[in-house]
Amino acid sequence: MGNVRASLESRIFVLIVGLLFMLLSAIGYLQIVGQQANLAGDKIEEYQGMSSMLALTYTPLARENNLSLYHEFTTRFMKADPDISYVVISDSKGRVLFCHARNPRAPESRNLVGGRITGLVESLTPRDKKECATFRVPAMVKPGERGVITVGFRPHSMNSALESMRAALLSTLALTLLAGLLGAILVAKAVTSPLRRLTKAAHSVAAGDLDVSVPISSNDEVGELAESFNRMVVALKESRDKLIERANTDSLTGLGNHRYFQESLRSELKRAERYQRPFAVLMLDIDDFKALNDTHGHLVGDAVLQTLAHVLVGCTRTEVDQVARYGGEEFGVILPETDAADALVVAERMRSSVEDQLFTGKDGEQIRMTISVGVAQYPVHSAEPEGLIMAADLALYQSKSMGKNRRTVFSNDTREHRNRDPYRLYLLLNATDAGTIEAIAAAVDAKGQRSPAFSKAIVNHAVAVAQELGSSEEEQNDVRIASLLHDIGKLGISDAILNKKGPLTDDEREMMKSHPALGYAIVRKSPHLKSMVPGILYHHERWDGAGYPEGLKGEGIPLIARIIAVVDAYHAMMTKRSHTKSLTPDEAKAELRRGAGTQFDPRIVDVFLRILEREESADQAA
Repeated sequence: MGNVRASLESRIFVLIVGLLFMLLSAIGYLQIVGQQANLAGDKIEEYQGMSSMLALTYTPLARENNLSLYHEFTTRFMKADPDISYVVISDSKGRVLFCHARNPRAPESRNLVGGRITGLVESLTPRDKKECATFRVPAMVKPGERGVITVGFRPHSMNSALESMRAALLSTLALTLLAGLLGAILVAKAVTSPLRRLTKAAHSVAAGDLDVSVPISSNDEVGELAESFNRMVVALKESRDKLIERANTDSLTGLGNHRYFQESLRSELKRAERYQRPFAVLMLDIDDFKALNDTHGHLVGDAVLQTLAHVLVGCTRTEVDQVARYGGEEFGVILPETDAADALVVAERMRSSVEDQLFTGKDGEQIRMTISVGVAQYPVHSAEPEGLIMAADLALYQSKSMGKNRRTVFSNDTREHRNRDPYRLYLLLNATDAGTIEAIAAAVDAKGQRSPAFSKAIVNHAVAVAQELGSSEEEQNDVRIASLLHDIGKLGISDAILNKKGPLTDDEREMMKSHPALGYAIVRKSPHLKSMVPGILYHHERWDGAGYPEGLKGEGIPLIARIIAVVDAYHAMMTKRSHTKSLTPDEAKAELRRGAGTQFDPRIVDVFLRILEREESADQAA
């Protein structure tokens, strides 16, 4: 656009200067032609008068017939008028009586006397006859005889006058042209400067900056264009703000949506970093919301979400806290200038308010709902937005696993210099290489004080079962990764519970049973592990429906979870743990047969036992 602006300005400039130059040239030409015509007319009259006066002055000398007098006479006249080129006196028969020429190369008059005047005049007249004017005046050349005095004029004075006139005209043209150049520059600037401002503002708008305005410096078309541009920018800004509001607003509840929550969290984190202040993040989920939709329908479910949003906002500080619908039945809350202890108070206020709220179900039935809440604090639990969300999510799923309708603060184990920031786990789960997955599995084994060979054995046997069942290569790969990560939720269980010597208490047992849900909360954040989620979440479900976390039954349990359940149970029974003794391979096989049809899928038990028998036969043969 810079070249376009320069081109426009230069074209206007050249146009104005060209028109001005043509106008001045035409005026100068007409002026010179007119002056030349006037001078020529004046000179002709002057030459005629001079010739007549010459003839009158000469007449008294004719009586003397003295060439010296003639020569003196013509010399005086030539001095008086520098335009006189020659004077020739001839008699009535055309014979030359006297000749005086200004040209020093002209022949002497005495050598011309008696010659014919016609040839003499032609010899004295320049080739360019326009440069000489000839006048013939009758006069008394001898006593009693009349002849002709021929005077030739060359317009020296007129040419000098014309040269002076041209010089003056050229000076005038130069001054006028200079003034025209300055005027053209000013005009070009006056035209292009507003356009340049408009172009610059248009570039800013194209780049997304709508906080621009073009000054209106005139009432002409350019000023109207600038005013229209400013109105357009205002309209665009209003439209943009409305679009942003729509893009950031959940249409059902009127709260901020997932995008709004993420942007607000990053903004609050920057502010907290700058001022070294804490803030808290809450993740809330409606308990048994799927059952509500199944029983009362989605319209009731939508009404519950709307009422819940109103209740949650009523429990927070207006214009300070930010409540958003994170997705589905999950909500996120940002509490600036709040630590975990105070955030737990807010979470309890929300939990109790929802528990006391009556919701309208199908046919006007009054129903009650509960929520589970997870709490995380910056920077104690994480210094990254993804880590804070994951920490609050893990705490939320602990609340779910501990019986729902409760709030839990995320707890990270800092013993032995193991500060497990969930953000690090988030980064690992977003990696796609096998080495990273195996590193996570090794961390799970180390936390449970198990040998690295434990996970490797489970993976090999789980993949072998999937292959025996005719699973595709992609399904076998899912089984392999899910087998590695099926206990990843134990990263959220305290080491004191996980490695406790002796039997667990009821609360500790409930905490241990929460690890599938915790694993689900961790893995569901990874876009690469979504297909492995069923194996992680449901590998403790039972064939008879008595398992956890959801009590699925029979074929309702995903195949990947049924495979892991059988293989994991076999290897767990042969691993010595703090509160149980280890079994022999044969004892473990017997337990599998005993649990087939109740705890385990009988078909998978049969397949797995056949694989074990083949391995034993191969070992004996070796």
